[in-house]
Amino acid sequence: MSVPRCRILSIGDELLLGRIADTNAAWIARWAWDLGLRVEGSEQVGDGQMAIVAALRRAAEGAELVVVTGGLGPTEDDRTRHALADALVRPLRASPVAERQIRARWARLRPGIPLADANLRQALVPAGATVLVNPAGTAPGIRARLDGAVVLCLPGVPQEMRTMLTGLAGRLPALLPGLRPPTVGELWLAGAGESEVQALIPGLLREADPMVGITVQDEGHLVLRAVGTPAQVRRTLAAARRPLAGLLLPAPGIAASVVAGLARRRARIACAESCTGGRIVAALTAVPGCSAVLGSSWVCYDQAAKTVLGVDPSVIRRHGVVSEAVAVAMAEAARRAAGAAYGLATTGIAGPGGGTRTCPVGTVHVACAGPTGSIVRRLALNGDRAAVLRRATHAALLLVWSALRGPVPVTAP
Repeated sequence: MSVPRCRILSIGDELLLGRIADTNAAWIARWAWDLGLRVEGSEQVGDGQMAIVAALRRAAEGAELVVVTGGLGPTEDDRTRHALADALVRPLRASPVAERQIRARWARLRPGIPLADANLRQALVPAGATVLVNPAGTAPGIRARLDGAVVLCLPGVPQEMRTMLTGLAGRLPALLPGLRPPTVGELWLAGAGESEVQALIPGLLREADPMVGITVQDEGHLVLRAVGTPAQVRRTLAAARRPLAGLLLPAPGIAASVVAGLARRRARIACAESCTGGRIVAALTAVPGCSAVLGSSWVCYDQAAKTVLGVDPSVIRRHGVVSEAVAVAMAEAARRAAGAAYGLATTGIAGPGGGTRTCPVGTVHVACAGPTGSIVRRLALNGDRAAVLRRATHAALLLVWSALRGPVPVTAP
């Protein structure tokens, strides 16, 4: 039986102008794959009505499901409902069901304030279409069939869209015969690039039966993902684990793996961040359970703050504030001050200015002090300021993970 196909359509001039990132499409794609749909494409289109009509027809051709976000607001540039009516060759009609939803939601959100007439524009629905309840906002969604495809039109506000799609998941099998959720298996990897990982598992990456691929995550790690039947996924991951054993993470991401590794050792960590400005601690505190391993930490952005923490001023004078010696001194000072098993530190030049010939922009030193001594790395990072800070954060967490990969010490209960 063929796998139902899905296409995604994101509406809004702001997307094409680059003013807002299309995070909706990524979320919808994962939602669709997890339900058993094959996502065949995603398109962004502006607010022009005819452009939306053409995009709707393209998306519906040969697809079983089209998910549309955006253009359902109350203003005149919100034209998705009008475009859908044109594509269906049906008139727009005011829906009493949609109007009741809008009035009830408005009364809860703005008690005592009259509903603006413009908001009733959101009650317009193509004849024969179904109104979808929006429990998180005022704009109802719309469900219709276009050229055999089920079309779901949803608000562009991410929270509203996600709430509605999550609620609709249970209804899809009745609308899309043959929908079968696949098995998805993942291995999380760090310490190598995509090409290096591929070289370790020759012939394992494939397009189908199962689909196997490698993805770089924003958090700095890689994911090897297999999608197929339970048996296919089980065999694929088993075949990959041995050659990739030295790169495997125990949790989804480097920060989560650091927290897990520290928890296994009943150890705590403290951070002293200069150029990364608290980003390492933010990554750690995003992991549930981090309170068991993270206590005090410091942002020591200027030289004076580093000496207050406990860095010897003579070390800074001899080696310079951006140096391996200062990074090690910061890590050791943080470890001492917090009474932690591990100290982690960063110092560097994120740019765009401040670099020199011997210490250019992108130079970052990361150091980890632990029970058996300290390790330090000098990084030469490319990219703009945001990229340097992101990569420095990843590198620092990876350094801690490297330090934690030794045998787990036996501790008293």
